[in-house]
Amino acid sequence: MSKSMNLRELDINEMPFWPAPFRFGALVLLVVICLGLAHYFLLADEWSAYKREQAKEQQLKDDYRVKYQTAVNLPVYREQLDQLNRDLEVLLDMLPSDDETARLLDDITLVGTRSGLEFDRIEWLQAQPREFYTALPIRIDLSGGYHQIGEFIGQIAGLHRIINVKDFTLQSADFDDSLTLNITAETYRQKTLRAEQ
Repeated sequence: MSKSMNLRELDINEMPFWPAPFRFGALVLLVVICLGLAHYFLLADEWSAYKREQAKEQQLKDDYRVKYQTAVNLPVYREQLDQLNRDLEVLLDMLPSDDETARLLDDITLVGTRSGLEFDRIEWLQAQPREFYTALPIRIDLSGGYHQIGEFIGQIAGLHRIINVKDFTLQSADFDDSLTLNITAETYRQKTLRAEQ
């Protein structure tokens, strides 16, 4: 065969007789095709699995760092939980129990009469269950002087039990200098258990 052979003259059946550069090129092409097919059929799934495992490894490292920080700070968290439980106990003691609700009305009445106020009405309204507690609304209607009402509100705020004044109206009487105060207040009864350690 002549050395000036071009690609169009090559016959695949006469490959052993091709000139050396063409045989070498065909061999390289064959090797590349085999490697490509081997990668596609044999290694592609393994490579994808390797990449997934690498990503999972990074996620596990991040999770480990977070858990390590939590474990390192566990004594601090326990101390904070103990403090929160102590604070919660103080607050829960400020909520009336079932047998203390009547006494709470007596306390409010006593504070009002000591302030020189006259009660028209003081009564419990319908209890309102909420997610973590039950609201116990109180309706209070009273009358008296401006300073007496101010003293009454201040003493209500100083009671041992939690009382939240929600709505109120203050009106002056037509016939004298007295004021009429209508209050809707709330106290609360807890429904949840204490925090566990």
